[in-house]
Amino acid sequence: MKKHKRADTSSQEQFEEIATGNEKAENAALYKQSEWQRLPELALSSMTENVVFYDREMKIRWANRAACDFYRLPLAEMVGKTCHVLPGRSLENCRGCPVKKVLQTKTFQQEVLTSPENKTLLINAHPVWQAGVFSGVVEVSFDLTERTRIESELKQAKAQSVAASEAKSRFLANVSHEIRTPMNVILGMANLVYESVQGEEQKEYLGMIKDSASYLLTLVNDLLDLSKIEAGRLELAKRQFNLPRKVEKAVSSLNLRALEKGLQLSCSIDNNVPRIVTGDASRLQQVLFNLISNGIKFTEEGEVAVKVQKVVTGDSAGHAREQEHSSVALVLFSICDTGIGVPPDKFDSIFQSYNQLDTNRADENEGTGLGLPISKNLVELMGGSIGLKSVENKGSTFYFTIPFTLPQDLTGQTEELSALELTAPGGQASARMEKGFKILLVEDKPMNQKLVTVLLEKKGHYIIAAKNGREALDKLQAESFDLIIMDVHMPEMDGLEATTRIRTAEKDRGGHIPIIAMTAFAMQEDRNKCLKAGMDYYLSKPLDAEELYNVLEKIRRAW
Repeated sequence: MKKHKRADTSSQEQFEEIATGNEKAENAALYKQSEWQRLPELALSSMTENVVFYDREMKIRWANRAACDFYRLPLAEMVGKTCHVLPGRSLENCRGCPVKKVLQTKTFQQEVLTSPENKTLLINAHPVWQAGVFSGVVEVSFDLTERTRIESELKQAKAQSVAASEAKSRFLANVSHEIRTPMNVILGMANLVYESVQGEEQKEYLGMIKDSASYLLTLVNDLLDLSKIEAGRLELAKRQFNLPRKVEKAVSSLNLRALEKGLQLSCSIDNNVPRIVTGDASRLQQVLFNLISNGIKFTEEGEVAVKVQKVVTGDSAGHAREQEHSSVALVLFSICDTGIGVPPDKFDSIFQSYNQLDTNRADENEGTGLGLPISKNLVELMGGSIGLKSVENKGSTFYFTIPFTLPQDLTGQTEELSALELTAPGGQASARMEKGFKILLVEDKPMNQKLVTVLLEKKGHYIIAAKNGREALDKLQAESFDLIIMDVHMPEMDGLEATTRIRTAEKDRGGHIPIIAMTAFAMQEDRNKCLKAGMDYYLSKPLDAEELYNVLEKIRRAW
């Protein structure tokens, strides 16, 4: 019996152990299930965003740690309250409250609210459904105050930067005008005297004046261009022009400079380069002028060679073929010299503003360091790219490509004048036009009046001067003229207002007198103002005599 009892006891103990084990396992399973059920709450509690749960009465039932910290309240004090009593929230927010909208629509809502403490909150409100029954709203809010402040400061800084850039552009345009006005007289008179003197010494002195004045003008133009580029206000023309002729003109303008240094300046243009293209001819010439000048400047002996080629691609068999887009021609321009070369570590910096190629030789190779960066910007604005190959003490090759549009109709305008060609004059030519025009010159500066008068009288034209727009209108009432050369900026009445009044009067009586704008302002918007006022041609100061004569000849041909 004892043995039996011992066996029974052993069985009871085993049963108890089994029962205890099952209970522990069940408890463990229940605990594990509880942990999984609490996992969403744990995840929400660890979020850095503010999470608040509202019931259908818009009462707070739960909030995570971030929300308690943000509203500076423990959870126990938040429960049972509505959101507008929370610190930083107000009844004013209720009008745009996304929680209220979700309670009404039972759809997701999003709003940006500003608290009385000037905090900006982005609030996302989500409806909560349990077993198909709408039970409340979860609000997830983000504090955008700091980001909003930074964005506001960035916008303000950008606005200030744009305003500063525009102010700089206006300042440089005004300075340019003030410099160009006396430069017009200096260069014009220097050219006139240079042509009249016979002595070599006097010609040498006048040549120095002309060169120095031209350098100063180049500096003014470079500063103005750089300012327009930085302000994003440089506009490109789109006109048909003769590409080979423009290249040859840019090269020939520097022949004398090359000869003075004993250098050979050559130009070769492949036969497949298109003759007529559409683009900005003056800006192309500017880039060529800068790069060729740079080559001459840094070359003491040898040559500077300009080469122009049309870019072709190769097919799978290695055969050259024309570009796929027949309406566009990619043209490669190369300027090779035998000069001092460029160190590899300077390749990038020479295209940056105010960096000279060789700072140790600044006195010998004077310059502002603006030519190359301006050229780079112009090429890129024209849709191309620019690069450099160089070996120290052996030479450099600057090259750039530009995609030119090929005109489908070659009957369009291909005039190469830099003037604005807007309308042709109408009416009958006066008898005087057989020898010269009768011209009304409207210019307030006596020295400029004298210069233009001398230039025109040399070609047999008859000049009557007026010092402002009002005086010009009076003279037009008293007698007739073949054309008008009109300064734009004058006292009492400027050239734009005078032109507008002339065009208005012509609408009633008929006729159209050609008006040539003449101004020291060289911004694109100045040209546009002249166009809008009704002017036919545009000449910038300092006045180029040949350009003036070309415009007059063009008017003569149009009669």
